[in-house]
Amino acid sequence: MNYCPECGNKLHKVHIDDCDVKQCSQCGFIDWNNSFNVSCVVVAYKENSHFVMVKLKGKEENKITFPGGYRNMGESLEDAARREFFEETGMKASKLSLYKTYTKDELKLIWVVYKTYLSDSYFVENKEVKELVLVKDIKDIDEKDIRGKLTQELLLDLMNDY
Repeated sequence: MNYCPECGNKLHKVHIDDCDVKQCSQCGFIDWNNSFNVSCVVVAYKENSHFVMVKLKGKEENKITFPGGYRNMGESLEDAARREFFEETGMKASKLSLYKTYTKDELKLIWVVYKTYLSDSYFVENKEVKELVLVKDIKDIDEKDIRGKLTQELLLDLMNDY
């Protein structure tokens, strides 16, 4: 960003709080250059304490993660979580409760994780997901099959909370 979104004046490089940022000398606006991608993730529990994960298709074939994906502009976080869960499983997630947020700065990524409970589970074939995986214990999954550090961190947190 080169111009202030508040008053339209040119932004100037400054150093604030150990960060190189841009600031407007007219109104004081600071561009912290911290825009992140937001991904909304759902941990859906079955009544027997199993939770739903998905096995992916495509370039990350057979990697296991939680249903979720990126928020679209104008979409609430909860709506994004519900949409992504539906797109990847075919199931509707109704009552969501915020569980935790995770960040991965090198990817400029924020994961917003919700929990929900399902009375029934089924799977609808789709272009992203190969199959559902029901997990009761982290030992049910081979570590090499886990998709990324955020998935692994969330799994560990869920097991510690259990």
